[in-house]
Amino acid sequence: MGMIVGAAAGAVTALLYAPKPGTEVRHHIRSGAREAGRKAGEAWGGVKERTSAMARTTRERTRGAVRAGRRAAEEKRKELEAELQEKERMAAET
Repeated sequence: MGMIVGAAAGAVTALLYAPKPGTEVRHHIRSGAREAGRKAGEAWGGVKERTSAMARTTRERTRGAVRAGRRAAEEKRKELEAELQEKERMAAET
């Protein structure tokens, strides 16, 4: 994005110092501004696409990690319940 803005500023500066009539200079400035706007729009579209893709990936990975965490917690809960029941059984036998 910085390159586009810098290129546009350089083009405008070059046009302003070029020995051309005012109407020609204004035409070149308008053309350069349109081109810079088009390129900026394309760059922004690319940024939006990459950001959306990263957000989707992050969301999917987070959901997977949450599911794995829930499974691990449930397995541990079952292990502890079984252990507790075994200890209660052993205590009742003594």
